[in-house]
Amino acid sequence: MRDTVVQTEKSYCQHIYLTYAPMLLHFAEKFVSPFFAEDIVHDVFLKLWDKQVFRLPEEELKRILYVAVRNACLDNLRRMDLEQDFIDRRTIQLKIDELDFFEAADEQIMRKDLIDQLMKKIAELPERSQEVFRMSYLEGMKAAEIADQLGISTRTVENLLYRSLLQLRKSCKDFVFLILFL
Repeated sequence: MRDTVVQTEKSYCQHIYLTYAPMLLHFAEKFVSPFFAEDIVHDVFLKLWDKQVFRLPEEELKRILYVAVRNACLDNLRRMDLEQDFIDRRTIQLKIDELDFFEAADEQIMRKDLIDQLMKKIAELPERSQEVFRMSYLEGMKAAEIADQLGISTRTVENLLYRSLLQLRKSCKDFVFLILFL
């Protein structure tokens, strides 16, 4: 009987891992290199396994997994910041700001009406910024890939993304706060 319970727990954990690991990996790769993203996701699953978090309802578990991966990415980025010889400080700050934006808008971005409003605000960006923003955030392309495809420098892509995020934050802050109070 105990073997059956252990086997059931194991298959449930496999289900959770197979369901969420790819999404979490894609999420982490937006902020850290694929090498670190894979380690972060695996470490999060191991830490949560030890804490028996997998017994929570799946919706709560999903939220905990995303928050844990986000926090692990922040920790990794801060650790990388100390290794200044290898990292461009501006890029790291952009990624930390982006993570802070996701943290502030966690629940709201999941709502369809908020996504629709956000898409309208993206459509108000300058044409080149829209193109770069969509390639990065909607298609999941890296800055270097976007630069190659558009024939511009990686730095230009990063600057366009940074300016787009600043403009979106300014134009979206009112409705993000409204939803927080609903």
